[in-house]
Amino acid sequence: MNNIYGEDSGKGFIKEVPLSTFAKAVESAIYKAPLRENNKVWLSDLWFITSLPEDLIKEAISKYIEEIDLPEDVEEIYDDEKNKVLWKK
Repeated sequence: MNNIYGEDSGKGFIKEVPLSTFAKAVESAIYKAPLRENNKVWLSDLWFITSLPEDLIKEAISKYIEEIDLPEDVEEIYDDEKNKVLWKK
């Protein structure tokens, strides 16, 4: 699977953005997100903060979780729509 995402710049070429850039956006959002019960961060909160598609947030978490600097009090990242744990400490 290609880890480069892009958009048409309107100038005849595609501007490519690596997945690691989105992982940094997710990391920033985790610090801004409210902690829910049992120190959970909800996927819907990350989506609200970043405006990134949920599947892109999930992919960034799954591939870059070891490189993402998480706050000490975050115990879990939780997909509240599908009732699924994406990451647990």
